[in-house]
Amino acid sequence: MIRDGRQLLGRIPLFAPFRPADLDALFGCAYERTMRAGETLFQRGDPGVSMMAILAGEVRIVLPSEDGQDQVLNVLTQGAVFGEIALFDGKSRSADAVAVTNGRLLVIERAATLRLMEQDSGFAHRVVEIICARLRATIAQLDSMVFQDVNQRLIMYLLRRHDERGLARIDITQSALGRVVGSARETVNRRLRDLEMQGLIALSPGRITILDRARLAALVSSISPVA
Repeated sequence: MIRDGRQLLGRIPLFAPFRPADLDALFGCAYERTMRAGETLFQRGDPGVSMMAILAGEVRIVLPSEDGQDQVLNVLTQGAVFGEIALFDGKSRSADAVAVTNGRLLVIERAATLRLMEQDSGFAHRVVEIICARLRATIAQLDSMVFQDVNQRLIMYLLRRHDERGLARIDITQSALGRVVGSARETVNRRLRDLEMQGLIALSPGRITILDRARLAALVSSISPVA
């Protein structure tokens, strides 16, 4: 368990630029924990004392609302990191994190990470660069939600997931995908079936496999934006 946690840490895009020594130091600040389907890992407003990397399982990041119309911001799987914003700024959580499935997490404590940043200016510099990259990615996601139609949001999400992990296989249900892109499951199903008929993706229960990334990316620019 511990060994594969250290190996996974080095494959996570957030930490990919780190030197082996940085990864060893960061892993020394971490511990593993299990999660159960339906478990709330943290809620909006909770103290930000750690960030988590998914070793196995699926986690949903949700922006709660008073009227019950919660907005799913993302559905994360193995290798994804969440909770990093509160880890570095020390403020409260900005969203809820809920376990979709049983799984395992690598928890990285804030206090220990800050000590590493104080001791090693190079480590701190790399952390700042990584946070800036994540911020740019978040802004791009918001831009797509505001200015793109369902087709574009769907394809952009698939491309982003593909590029983040370097894998053609994307494990996500159509219901969860609909919540991420802000559309009904039925609409998402129709759009996915269209892409499958074009030979761009393959569908199986709980899984989408990208067959032709280049053509899928080209399709985005050909879709007219919503007036």
